[in-house]
Amino acid sequence: MKVLNTTSIPAVFLEWLVSSRQDFIRDLVGGRPLRYFSAHLPVMTTWNDRTPFPVNMTVKGIGLLPKDENLGDWIDLFEATIAEARGMSWEESLPKRVKAMQALYSDVGTFNPAVLGGLEIFEGTAFKNLIEKPYASLLYVGMMKTEGGLQYISFQVNGKVEILNKDSIYYRYLLAARKLFEFDKFHLYQPDYPFGYLIHVMEVRDKSPWSRTGKPGHRKPHS
Repeated sequence: MKVLNTTSIPAVFLEWLVSSRQDFIRDLVGGRPLRYFSAHLPVMTTWNDRTPFPVNMTVKGIGLLPKDENLGDWIDLFEATIAEARGMSWEESLPKRVKAMQALYSDVGTFNPAVLGGLEIFEGTAFKNLIEKPYASLLYVGMMKTEGGLQYISFQVNGKVEILNKDSIYYRYLLAARKLFEFDKFHLYQPDYPFGYLIHVMEVRDKSPWSRTGKPGHRKPHS
């Protein structure tokens, strides 16, 4: 395990988060069976020191956010696309909705590597823990395409969590991004999202498995 960065997501992990979404969109458009979306569904860990089992773990939908200077432009695009989709069947609107999302993920440089975000649905244990102690860890696990083929990738993001109200521009972005695909088969429709999360990256740890054999093609930890 290696601590890589204390303020932002390193390029190799950011590229995996983006490319995984590109692959997911291609599978959706191609009608292929959708795989578990690990790049969007990390395990979130929060804490409550007053219980016998202080660690709470849950799977949360967590996404990337564009850089602040362009956030409003993406909100305008997504909300306009959603408004246009209301005049069509949901299936007919898919190409327009996909086009908007493909534009977002066409360039890794679009995103702010210092923050992640998500929406709250149930106001359960994780939410209550974050009210008292606004820190969380996210564990990502998946597969990464390399010149040598597929390799395992895993990393932990530790961050301070800001709870967003509905009047936040970040909440507005997260809600618009969710609503682009809220009725598609990979989502469980929810009537409301009372809060959002902005996770400010404080530390990233590389937890990718590697072989101790020293054989070529096996990923080794960062030096």
